[in-house]
Amino acid sequence: MKLGRRTLGRNRWMLAGVAAVLLAGATAHAAPKKLAPAGESAARRGSATETVFARAHAALQRGDRAGALALYEKAVTQDAENPRLWQVVGDLRWSLERAVPAVDAWQRAAKLAPWNGEISERVARGAVKIGDFALATDAQTRVVDVLNSQIESGFTGQRRDLGTGASLGVHDALRRHLGVLSELAVLAGDFTTAEQAARRLIRLAPEAVDGRLALAYVHLHGAEYDDAADLYQEVLAVEPENATALNNLGNIEYMRRDFDRAAALFERILEASDASPYSQSIAMANLGELYQINRAFEPAAEMYRHAIELQPQGAWGYMGLAALLDVSGDYDGAVDTMIDGWERDQNRLTRLNMHFYMDEWSWQRDALIAEIEGDVVLAAKLWRKIADGDVEMLRKSAAWHLRSLASGGR
Repeated sequence: MKLGRRTLGRNRWMLAGVAAVLLAGATAHAAPKKLAPAGESAARRGSATETVFARAHAALQRGDRAGALALYEKAVTQDAENPRLWQVVGDLRWSLERAVPAVDAWQRAAKLAPWNGEISERVARGAVKIGDFALATDAQTRVVDVLNSQIESGFTGQRRDLGTGASLGVHDALRRHLGVLSELAVLAGDFTTAEQAARRLIRLAPEAVDGRLALAYVHLHGAEYDDAADLYQEVLAVEPENATALNNLGNIEYMRRDFDRAAALFERILEASDASPYSQSIAMANLGELYQINRAFEPAAEMYRHAIELQPQGAWGYMGLAALLDVSGDYDGAVDTMIDGWERDQNRLTRLNMHFYMDEWSWQRDALIAEIEGDVVLAAKLWRKIADGDVEMLRKSAAWHLRSLASGGR
């Protein structure tokens, strides 16, 4: 594809593991093996508590998670110092898609049992879901600390990984969680922790690519593109079809405005023999962006729609298509499509991995989202800035949105 030299709008950076690993489904739930009730005489208390647990277990057996949760929440009021019980409450809330209360329960459990890495891992996963990356980083740091302590004590057994369900040796688990810690710290803006975790990962396994991917991601978010590019090239020398390296190196190239090389790298992902639908979807959305900035709107729309088909729960395809519809004059379609993207990006993970050459493109996205959220004042402010800005392609849509907002149309 021969691409022009217009200023590029947005790009989408690919994480090596957070989206795929931390956003896995709820873990299996089981009644606590032994819970220590408190508050009444031991005999009465034990009998009453055992009755609650028996009823909760029966509710789980018949698939009534809401009923089981109500019973466990009743039990935890009588035994608020029991971390295992708080964990089960959190697990059930999570399974019922009550993410914020689940994280609260897991945090209570983690405070009572800071040595329990599985509980802290739940907190990290839940914090990603609700978009609290600082909390996720703190919890993930505890997971790494627990693994360090196990290694120092001579532990050589296996531990179940909550994200993948696989059993990992403690050293392999440490490597995986260092990579996740580095990525989460980047998203939280803690570049010191991110770089330290990535460099330790490289020291632990200098022959592997995961440490280099983690460190490159740190440099990428820090706009240190030369350093990031060097690391991604090292990864590709070992794994020529590594989708994360190809995608993010492609983004670096179009940040440098070498759009032909960027397109070639994205296309390599589509040609790779083992590229996942997730990787291909992001690559197609990025190719759609390259078409869009060259006003090739039909192939751009085709790319965005293919991206959505491959990854229907990914926000990036919808957000890219919404921007395209907006500059094409389909303003209502743009808002409707942005709603689809916004609903899939409640934790802002996609937006954190979308970066812009010119502020006008981010203002366009945020103005559409402000309209969706009913923040008319912010939306009007952003559209006025776009109307006065340097991206000619956006001025017509800015004028339309301003008229619509003034007339009460949104």
